[in-house]
Amino acid sequence: MKTLIAAAAAFVLVAAAATVFLLNRHTDSGPDVFAGAYPLVTADPTGVPALSWRPTGTPAGPLPTFRGSGSPVTGTITDRQSGISYALLGSPWKRLTSRLSSAHTSGEEVDSRRKDSKHFWYAAVYVGPLDPKLAVAGSQRLRAAAELTGKEFVDELYSDDGRRQELAGAAMTVDHRAAWVSAFRMTHTAAGDRVEKGQTEVVVAVDTGRRMPAIVEITIPSNQPNLLPDINHVVRSLHVVR
Repeated sequence: MKTLIAAAAAFVLVAAAATVFLLNRHTDSGPDVFAGAYPLVTADPTGVPALSWRPTGTPAGPLPTFRGSGSPVTGTITDRQSGISYALLGSPWKRLTSRLSSAHTSGEEVDSRRKDSKHFWYAAVYVGPLDPKLAVAGSQRLRAAAELTGKEFVDELYSDDGRRQELAGAAMTVDHRAAWVSAFRMTHTAAGDRVEKGQTEVVVAVDTGRRMPAIVEITIPSNQPNLLPDINHVVRSLHVVR
């Protein structure tokens, strides 16, 4: 019996080796002897499913000017990955040097933490190319990009009963290139929300001539109202870079 088992095992090993040998005989210069014997899988050209979007309601109009002097402007952040430059804000802002990713290729933040986690949020400027899953083709792609980015922000951070006040929705230009600004103020109405009670969110989508527009996302929590004028500084400072 042991002899039979050993013989069978040896046969299996020889057969496996022969199969590996045959599979490895194919070279780039010769035909594939196994052509048609296995399915060929091709990736979707865009890598993401088509997204349906249509405008709803009348846009709220141009971005308002927020009163006050805001923070000092101490320089310029040039983000060549996204194709945008914008104001480098002075204290209390700090330039983002970590947690950078394909979504946020540059940015600056203010830690607005109070005494406990229920009153925590960053004032932030985040810049990056549009997330491909939010890309919508057509003449209103910049509006769609700004509005869908804002919607994603709301969906991630707010309860269903959060209250939204529209502040802006309008076409604009950055260095003679098309752009769209969307702005709104969200207020938490649920006691369990773990961030400051409200935020002002501004999203600017800019056609930089690249495949994906640049997204400039500005968030100011309600416990930092003195930083609202910094929205003016950043939006007015936008330039397209190569």
